[in-house]
Amino acid sequence: MRTLFRLILLLLFVGLLFVGSALYFGLADEPLVDSRRTLSHQDIARAKSVLKQNDPRGLPAGSRRTIAIARGDLDLAAHYLAQKVVNGQAQVALGNDRVGVRVTVPVPLLPARNFLNVDLVVRTPGGQPELESFRLGSLHLPAPLVSAATHLLLDTFYGEQQLARLMGAIEAVRILPHEMQLTYEWNPGLIDQARDTLLASADREALGYYLDELVRLQSTGIGSRGKLVDLLQPLFAAAADRSRTGDPMAENIALLTVLGTWSSGQNTSRLVPNAGRPRAYRLKLAGRRDFGQHFLTSAALAARGDSSLSDAVGLFKEIADSDGGSGFSFTDIAADRAGTRFGEVATRSHDSAVRLQRLAAAGLRDEQLMPSVSDLPEHLDGATFRHRYGEVGSPAYRQVMDDIERRIEGIELYRH
Repeated sequence: MRTLFRLILLLLFVGLLFVGSALYFGLADEPLVDSRRTLSHQDIARAKSVLKQNDPRGLPAGSRRTIAIARGDLDLAAHYLAQKVVNGQAQVALGNDRVGVRVTVPVPLLPARNFLNVDLVVRTPGGQPELESFRLGSLHLPAPLVSAATHLLLDTFYGEQQLARLMGAIEAVRILPHEMQLTYEWNPGLIDQARDTLLASADREALGYYLDELVRLQSTGIGSRGKLVDLLQPLFAAAADRSRTGDPMAENIALLTVLGTWSSGQNTSRLVPNAGRPRAYRLKLAGRRDFGQHFLTSAALAARGDSSLSDAVGLFKEIADSDGGSGFSFTDIAADRAGTRFGEVATRSHDSAVRLQRLAAAGLRDEQLMPSVSDLPEHLDGATFRHRYGEVGSPAYRQVMDDIERRIEGIELYRH
């Protein structure tokens, strides 16, 4: 018995020594990737163009198609994904039949060696991806071991059958120095599969609940016309009630996702196919319907962890409107920024989520969501915008944006 006890202690010591060594050599003093960036309106325009050019939804099932993704687009997508998922940074490098990916994740709680660096290379012999090397800090891990662990994680997250269907749709991958080419067989069911995978069962249940609640409220005359705040009050009261036995942050995310999808004119059945279908959005914030739409769309994106995307989308729309649309409006930008702050407050922490639910359920006024913006420039065509402000990011442009931020900071709901 004493021998067994000593053996257990020895194994425990060796295990702790191994884990400690792995952590030490897996961490570094300097980041491997140090190029933090935020999405710009040009990035959104490029992404929209790529998606439009490669939209497969009009293809018949079984069609084969090859799409080409430029190196810069892959690099941007990897960087954005790293920021969103692990608050890190990423870089992508392409070569003949090889793609290299570098990722840096900060570990701020450690006083030193507080960067986790990952450096991997994937090759595509015969058109199929295969891990060639994997380095964690200064540790070189066996590629077969990492591949097996990755496959196990994907099976756990997606499910073995779903993963098999997804991988089976990809016929070939070709990597060139300037782009990646992906040949696939189109299956319309992949969209439903992706939605079901990204939305956990609890998330779907909450989305369905708030869609049905929105339809129910509209049947009573609330949420069809009038003020946005009059709809927010009963919906957040319901969120507060559900949070008694649930997660208030998750409830706020689901509620704002429904409102953002609905207000932007998207088909809400894409969220939950069998839930109710609300009437078209016609509510107003600060006397204008477009302010409510900007506010809710940005709040939804921010609530789901996409504050940078929310800002970039709002700016992209204004830039697009300045060339043939309704014109560039700083008032709309202000509604976007207020919505972004609302979404951040709704999901910043458990206490912050509960506080917002309580305030919204008690009833909010328009000026408690969005500052007065009637004196801000709007409806500027492209030529007028360039004459007054030059370009996005110029000192004149930043002066107006700083003014907007000061006004939003003056609202008690958004103060830290």
